[in-house]
Amino acid sequence: MRECPRCEKCYADDVAVCPEDSVKTRHTLPGGLVLAERYSIQKRLGRGAMGQVYLAVDQNLQTRQVAVKTVRPELLNSDDLQEGEAIARFEREARTAASIQHPNVVDVTDFGKSTEGIFYLVMEYVNGETLHDLLRREGTLNVQRTLAILEQVAAGVEAAHEHGILHRDLKPANIFLMKTRRSQSSAGGDGFVKVGDFGLAKIIDDAATEAISGSGPASRGIIGTPDYMAPEQMEPGKKLDTRADVYALGTIAYHMLGGRPPFSGDITQLIMQKMMQAAPSLRTFRTDISESVERAVMHTLERDPSARPASAMEWIDEFGAAVANVRVTKGEDARVVVMAPQGAEVYVDDERQGSVGRSGRIILNSILPGRHLLRVAKPGESEDEREIEIRPDGSEQIIQAQLRPLDRGIHSHGSSSGLRSTAGSQNGVACSACGSSYSGNVRFCGRCGGTRFVPIAPQPASVPISSHPQFGVTNLSCSRCNALNPSGTKFCGKCGAPMTPASGFGIPRPVQRVCPRCSTLHPATARFCGKCGLSF
Repeated sequence: MRECPRCEKCYADDVAVCPEDSVKTRHTLPGGLVLAERYSIQKRLGRGAMGQVYLAVDQNLQTRQVAVKTVRPELLNSDDLQEGEAIARFEREARTAASIQHPNVVDVTDFGKSTEGIFYLVMEYVNGETLHDLLRREGTLNVQRTLAILEQVAAGVEAAHEHGILHRDLKPANIFLMKTRRSQSSAGGDGFVKVGDFGLAKIIDDAATEAISGSGPASRGIIGTPDYMAPEQMEPGKKLDTRADVYALGTIAYHMLGGRPPFSGDITQLIMQKMMQAAPSLRTFRTDISESVERAVMHTLERDPSARPASAMEWIDEFGAAVANVRVTKGEDARVVVMAPQGAEVYVDDERQGSVGRSGRIILNSILPGRHLLRVAKPGESEDEREIEIRPDGSEQIIQAQLRPLDRGIHSHGSSSGLRSTAGSQNGVACSACGSSYSGNVRFCGRCGGTRFVPIAPQPASVPISSHPQFGVTNLSCSRCNALNPSGTKFCGKCGAPMTPASGFGIPRPVQRVCPRCSTLHPATARFCGKCGLSF
């Protein structure tokens, strides 16, 4: 089976080029498009350290869509297991996961091993978005919405605990929000919540853990996402119980209210911080968080498991009691806080808002409620561009920018959270209509307004990246966003800044043009909206 790295659709082995994107496909799984002679794979939904998730159609039921998760065989094998025990372990854990029958848990409907040797789990397909997507768009939530979501999460986790199953990898990407007409019509309605990825959870019940020695289940290496894991999960051989999941629930609540997990850094830094330091106070990020709410969240983040709540529902009761005393605020001006490294530039709808100072944050008070395009850029680091949604309820929203040092030697095509990357962005793209070349991640050509781009072939090391002889133009770097633009471009095709061949940028003009369709501001000389493509 082959897959397009741009649109992530799957094709047969004889399809070398994606018919929709004209991008070369790559081989991903052995065998054809039909897995186990039943599940017709359509496209990839996500990729993680434990395997990949695909959207498929159950051919037995014709129109039923399912999510198929392939499991890396090395996660099931171990040096202390005899040959064939990996399959037995996989079947045992899959059957146990399928035994969880709860409205807030993603159902596991099938499992097996294909003739090509692929271990797979079949789960119900949840049509909606993940909590990760919601937090990336809105930053933080108010305490009432946080409680409404986590009540359902805790109910699903508690049901798994009653069956003797520990999740061990609770995180926003594993929490699914099913949008319904009823939830969309109500303000702040997040729909029905389901917890997924119990398929690779380890069994707690002693009777079902004959492959694990000792008096209880132990942490055999780091399995999970370190940002949300309990400290004891990072200690090899440490016994685990349900309070490890309680810690993860508290970390998710901290992220939902504070805009980021309590600890950040690489794996070594996370281990040291969680082992030796207490979590930073939640009120250092949010000025509108009450002491009782902070106390309930911090209770779950105790390093000693015995100091945490004993169960998920016990903590939800504590958290709910704290939220009940919080006043609901409506009709106040929205206050948005963007957190980013010092020196980063912040733009909203391509309009510069300012630079981040030593405090590591910039406060925006003039952004109207609704959806906007946020871009945070800093020289030498990959910029963070995303759609954000400003709520009208007046609650404080904190958005943590995610900037990483540029690494021109590595080009990733995916991530565990399922976020897509733009193919060809490392070497640049060129407009298929006029040949204007850009550094990548553009949606509209700054010269002709075209919307179709083709990847530029890699150039030899001796040829600068700003020069592309195949189009006969030399690129100029925009002073605002560092995007590369052709020498004849009048304004930057990415951020709309005026450009001149002499200096690479012009003096900003006080007169601006407002797009009548999306209300985005552009220079007076703009001919096309850089956001929606409308011709002026």
